[in-house]
Amino acid sequence: MKLRFFVLLLLAVFSTNVFATYVAVLETVADEKAKDSVSLSDRRYLTNVLREQAVKELPASQNYTIMTRDNINAMLPPGMILEECEGSCLAETGRNISADYICQARVGRFAGMLTMTAELYETAGNKLIASFNGRGVDVNELLSIIEQKSPDFFRAAREMTASTAAETENAQIVSADTAKPVAEEPVAAEKVEAAPAETPAAEKTAAETKGKPVAGENVPANVEAQEKSRVAHWVFFSVGGVVAVTGGVLAYLGNKKAKDAAEKGENNWRHTDLEGNRDKAESGQTLRGIGLVVLAAGVVGMGISFAF
Repeated sequence: MKLRFFVLLLLAVFSTNVFATYVAVLETVADEKAKDSVSLSDRRYLTNVLREQAVKELPASQNYTIMTRDNINAMLPPGMILEECEGSCLAETGRNISADYICQARVGRFAGMLTMTAELYETAGNKLIASFNGRGVDVNELLSIIEQKSPDFFRAAREMTASTAAETENAQIVSADTAKPVAEEPVAAEKVEAAPAETPAAEKTAAETKGKPVAGENVPANVEAQEKSRVAHWVFFSVGGVVAVTGGVLAYLGNKKAKDAAEKGENNWRHTDLEGNRDKAESGQTLRGIGLVVLAAGVVGMGISFAF
């Protein structure tokens, strides 16, 4: 029982943590009124600092991959104008480049001062999970805003990933707990055997029939029901295990395909190569999603087996 429960937890953790989580930090953009005050080189440096903070808060040791500038540029759709991309457009861009999270900072002007706004999106659910704002008189003050606020900003992605993993594990624990009362049903048969011991005559009868089934007509039925339940349990557990492993393999292959396409995009700048790598990345991401769904279905099937 403990071994099977451990397998369920292991599969739940495997489905959420074995695959790298990709985070894209897009180039900082500036509104028309701020472009004269914040040069392209300044914006690139602000992006570098923001990306550096992402590496600190989302380290590779925790299975996060921060995408490089060249990697992102190679995977962006042709003609993509990031200055015009906000909100849901950023999430869609993240999906196009096979990123799980995507963020971008924007420089503007307000009341004669420079402003800094940054947003972080979870691409699969198209959710804004973190943002920060600030303003200053020059680029140095904008840099201070990034250094001060970006740690909590990126920590939101880590917390969301951990929360998703915890929800999956809790679902499996609840599934296992709900099956426990079923396993206690045979106790009722013990109570039936103990009841006749209230009178001496009953004790004599019990002694004479020692070693023989009590309530002979019902015992075979109970044994047969328990046998069917045991068979159903192992059928669900075995099929669920096969489905879970199949889903894990599909998800791994899809993840590898998306990663390989993204890496190849860095060294292939021809338009046809970019199109091909982007298509491979998208199909890999789709395969990874299908694999995770199949894996989750297998884990659920294994959880259902504890109801028998």
